[in-house]
Amino acid sequence: MEGSNETRGISICPRCKNIMKSLEQVYEITLQILRLLEENNNRNRNEIIERIDELIGDREHLIKKIHPPYTEKEYQLGQKIVALNEQIKTKMEYLFEDVKSDLKRLNQQKELNRSYINPYGPIKTTDGMYLDRKQ
Repeated sequence: MEGSNETRGISICPRCKNIMKSLEQVYEITLQILRLLEENNNRNRNEIIERIDELIGDREHLIKKIHPPYTEKEYQLGQKIVALNEQIKTKMEYLFEDVKSDLKRLNQQKELNRSYINPYGPIKTTDGMYLDRKQ
């Protein structure tokens, strides 16, 4: 710590330390979310979604602590977070599409099973019905 600002007689305000610490934590959480999305496979998808939900909640809490004005380092770290967030958004959209297609497939399977159990249940016909056009 020989080259730190505090040993040179320059003190960093506590607000700046707290903001930078919060930003660094947001950055680390964002990296964790990205790693989880990259290791996503269908076998452990539910656990990954639950963990991502927890991390997003933690990140939201930290983001509320961050207020302007920002130093140059804080701004640069914020830009990195925004870039990572774009990657996360894309991967989350893929995950959403996977879940949506699985739900669609599940509903089709349910309907198919229902038709085997009761093949005449959902049929609605108008055969044998008389419509009187006179009033």
